[in-house]
Amino acid sequence: MRNTTYTETSVIEVMKGSLEWINRCKLFILDIDGTFYLSGKPFNGSKLFYETLLKTGRKLVFLTNNSNRSINSYLEEFRELGFELTREQIVTAGIATAEYLFEEFGPKRVYVVGTEEIKDEFRRVGHILVEDEPEIVVVTFDLTLTYEKIKKATIFVSRGALFVVTNPDLNCPSIDGPLPDAGAIASVIRKASGVYPNIVFGKPEPKLIDMIIRRHALSPNETCVVGDRIYTDILAGIRSGTFTVLVLTGEATAEDGLHGPVKPHLIVQDIGILAKFIS
Repeated sequence: MRNTTYTETSVIEVMKGSLEWINRCKLFILDIDGTFYLSGKPFNGSKLFYETLLKTGRKLVFLTNNSNRSINSYLEEFRELGFELTREQIVTAGIATAEYLFEEFGPKRVYVVGTEEIKDEFRRVGHILVEDEPEIVVVTFDLTLTYEKIKKATIFVSRGALFVVTNPDLNCPSIDGPLPDAGAIASVIRKASGVYPNIVFGKPEPKLIDMIIRRHALSPNETCVVGDRIYTDILAGIRSGTFTVLVLTGEATAEDGLHGPVKPHLIVQDIGILAKFIS
């Protein structure tokens, strides 16, 4: 291992040979908020990164712990920003949770702490959404959160409903500052009910990354996970055995990546800098 700082290109190489390894990667799995854009505004290097992957024939998949939106809304947003994507290029923790629960348990009565948009996704998958006597309670990143929702969820899980959280994030980065995310909302319900979640989906659990790699018929050694959070993005990549890149446009600092217990293979200022090392 070595810690080499390249100030002229804003690159900090954490693991020996990481700049060579990056060029073996055929699939790039990117976080969205704090990595590709912030509050819907792409970073300066995002277009360069997107175009570099297209030119070099590499595959791009966005994987976000954000659990309050549909895939169609992401596709429309990216299209308006000038990035053409397919449905297969966007994976969200919220929708993946809905699909996982249906595959594991079939159609169940589900109470969702979430927006109408994510509720529609749960219905689309085949769940029966209810306001009373659910078998499963799902907590998402809810921008329409009310005390009534927290109260109901607390009562339901205390009565024995399966307690599911789409992602463990305590906050979501925004241009105004951190916003309470699913992990923070779930912690209120946990403390009020005395019940711990039965299932926590999303990063850093490796399920989603493993699924994406299998879909593309590649190996972890040919895959790179890029993100701004060490204990979700980077840890998920490490658990899946992929190459990992930490960008400094979101939550983590270079100090976190260099001296924390979880170390990415490469640290760069932004994905535009990363694009320059993909030949």
